Amino acid sequence: MQGFPDNLLKISELTACLCAPGVVAEALEHLMQGAAAAPAFMACVRHDPVLSLRLHPFAGEFDPARRDLLRALLLAAPVASGAAQAVYVQHWRQSISVAHLAHALAVRSGTADSEAAWNAGLAHNLGDYLVAGAADAAQVAPWLDAVDPDGWTADAVRYHAEPLPRGRAAHPLVRVVQLAYLLVTRADAVDSVDVRAALAALQLGAGDAAQLLADSQAQTRLLAQRYGMADALASSASQGFDRLARLYAGQAAQSALHGHFRNAGDAAQGVLCLREALHALFGIERACLFAPSGDGLLRISPLMPAAVGLSVLAIPPDDAHSALPRALARNAPQLHEAGAVDGALVDEQVARLLGVSRFLCQPLLLPDGQVGVLLAGDAMSGVASDVLWRFLLAECSAAWHTEHRATSAAPVEPAPAMADAVPRERVRRAIHEVANPLTIMRNYVNLLSERLGTDSAVQRDLSIIGDEIERVARIVRGIATAETIEAAPVPLELASVNSVVSELVRMALGTLFAPNKVSVQIDLNPDVPPLPLQKDLLKQVLFNLAKNAVEAMPTGGHLRFITRMVDEPGQRMVEIEVADTGPGLPPAVAAHLFEPVDTQKGGDHAGLGLVISRGLVERMNGNIQCSSTPQGTRFLIRLPTLQTGHAQPTTMRYGST
Repeated sequence: MQGFPDNLLKISELTACLCAPGVVAEALEHLMQGAAAAPAFMACVRHDPVLSLRLHPFAGEFDPARRDLLRALLLAAPVASGAAQAVYVQHWRQSISVAHLAHALAVRSGTADSEAAWNAGLAHNLGDYLVAGAADAAQVAPWLDAVDPDGWTADAVRYHAEPLPRGRAAHPLVRVVQLAYLLVTRADAVDSVDVRAALAALQLGAGDAAQLLADSQAQTRLLAQRYGMADALASSASQGFDRLARLYAGQAAQSALHGHFRNAGDAAQGVLCLREALHALFGIERACLFAPSGDGLLRISPLMPAAVGLSVLAIPPDDAHSALPRALARNAPQLHEAGAVDGALVDEQVARLLGVSRFLCQPLLLPDGQVGVLLAGDAMSGVASDVLWRFLLAECSAAWHTEHRATSAAPVEPAPAMADAVPRERVRRAIHEVANPLTIMRNYVNLLSERLGTDSAVQRDLSIIGDEIERVARIVRGIATAETIEAAPVPLELASVNSVVSELVRMALGTLFAPNKVSVQIDLNPDVPPLPLQKDLLKQVLFNLAKNAVEAMPTGGHLRFITRMVDEPGQRMVEIEVADTGPGLPPAVAAHLFEPVDTQKGGDHAGLGLVISRGLVERMNGNIQCSSTPQGTRFLIRLPTLQTGHAQPTTMRYGST
């Protein structure tokens, strides 16, 4: 990378650097073999310039609690593929050759630490592994601090391409790496007067250097064959397969991340898992949490350790200049760059106390039901749109309530057998079989999204399909859970009621409303705030009501959705109105509206729609009412602005809202 000798990468920028797919694959194989394969695992990642640095903090920590995190890191790592692989192979060969030769020169001369020589040689061209379009190399190199706190390794990387006479009196590690770089990259370098003088200073001759160079080139060829990079030619025809492979790898990385957080037994361990994952997956070393305090101001949360100076700061929630209140008000991540002319001074102070040049403010649901702000220092631009980032936040929120679930869950007495009950084993088999086509559908939606480009309307429709597939999957998983234990509290997510209504109408417009000649009107109050909401439950309730309304207007009619804010004793509520222009409910039906009935509708009706709807609303700590006249039927759903009581938040998902 041009100019790289004067610039080194930040830790977070390592997460955007390409890795060798063969090394990643072999490392995963060793990881699955358990602790006994730890030495082989570390020896393998030692051959990847990026992974060797990213995994250095985890050396020697191969216990089960770390293996899932390492698996997530490997699966989420960007790998060289397609047309980019040919260029990548050239850079990788140079890295390995310089590392091997620098190591050999250090061993033969005895003047420098051989392991440091390997690390510096391997990292000398690290900037060449940046993904196209990623950030330029930064001015500091904290990623080498753990490798060599004295900074000699960083110096060797920084000055590897400098003329040899400039390094004549430099640290031996610098001179060794300079020599290795010249011998590998410049033909006949061994005949140069400067090179021979530098070799003599290490008490080596030209013949020694030629032999060591030949050995390093032979080792590089062997490693290239081992990791499938012997041929520098890459076929662009494999791009479709590579894209599909990365989609599956992303899902596997999420599974590994779930396993990592599953080891958290309480909120404190959940925070520890979060900090480790931020560091391993996104290179974020410095982070903290702000939360609304009793006086309404944003203050540092004791949930996550932070610099002492941050405890004196109190940020008003209406400070439009600060990125923290903006993140809460917009329910969206906000980035602060140090030195921004229009930024709040308090943000500059936060950046100084964190010791970062920028930080991302990410809304996050906290254990007490409040929405706080996670500050991620030196996060890469665009990280908030990364699927793995959103999944990480969801898993963290879930881990914060593991202890609550473990202590509150109680065994459920088996229900009396019913004469017409489906055998339990048959239910389990059906659930298992349903999961397979759901997975296939979800993967094909992802592939269609890749193929159909950036058309916003198409992508939004595909997103709705994907969300509905995932909702079905969660319902199926919930059935499986209910077979053996009491279902865990339904996940909360910070979501917009207005967006849920809009999404439902869009989803049902061409499949339910238009075919049945039902016109739809939506009147959404913009003052309705995002709620810690059980989105799937609300969507299911609204769909049940909409479907009932359409069936009540067989010749067509009008359906209206309205949202508003209302006050009930002691709390502020969000009210959703669903009203139709049908003939109204018969008195006999209205008297038993929320009770199970033997429906006369036939088809896929079970007579349970409104019973289920009331139960779902109550699980969200809300209530549902109905009024009916010959001019139409109106349902009112009221939900509290803060979920309390038994419906404790268990996770936070950042899907479409």
